[in-house]
Amino acid sequence: MDNVRSELVQANSLHPKIRTQIDLHNRNKENCHLDVVYVLPPSVFVDPYQLKDLEDEIGRATVFGEHDLELPLEKIKETRGSIVFLRQRAVEVTDRLQLELPLHLRYQQPSKELSHRPITIEAPYAGWTCAQGNHGVLWPPLDDQYSLVPSSIGIQHGDVTFEKLAHESTPLILSVPVGKVKDLQLVSWGTFSIVVLCTLWIIRSIFLSIKKRKRSEVKGKRRNSE
Repeated sequence: MDNVRSELVQANSLHPKIRTQIDLHNRNKENCHLDVVYVLPPSVFVDPYQLKDLEDEIGRATVFGEHDLELPLEKIKETRGSIVFLRQRAVEVTDRLQLELPLHLRYQQPSKELSHRPITIEAPYAGWTCAQGNHGVLWPPLDDQYSLVPSSIGIQHGDVTFEKLAHESTPLILSVPVGKVKDLQLVSWGTFSIVVLCTLWIIRSIFLSIKKRKRSEVKGKRRNSE
């Protein structure tokens, strides 16, 4: 029986991974592609460019939703999170697949009580995306389940199906470090002090450079007059 199992790797870091193992007994189905599906909450995101570089290892990635690399959690516009599809090449589909999806965590809002905040990730799953005729479909037809996923243009309902494999449904839990509110004033004053000191150092360096240049010019004029 086909089965999909996932676990977290480096779960206590800001750059964890989801390791997914897929056991297959029915390989390379005709007119079908094996897709692995990841449903990520807003606190977690992937870097599409990083996934592009890893295409030979994890398959072709399609990402819908929020994947801005810089925004903290409270600044993101897409609060539904993101959906990631990893399409496996037919020639690479063996009896057992193992993939590692690299994740990134967004900075959380400071808390008065918590030092870490738990993040729940839906268990990844996989399935066969099968199209009738010559339809070329780039991702599974899951737009009826997830509003982030667009429908395929020109594809009629029923022309493309998704045959979901059996998978473990236990969610994955991450623990994300959270800043403390009581440290906010210390961090603010520390940052301000560093900016002021750096500014003064730059001003001093410019002043000394100008002063040195003027001395050189005076010496040059004296030599010329002699």
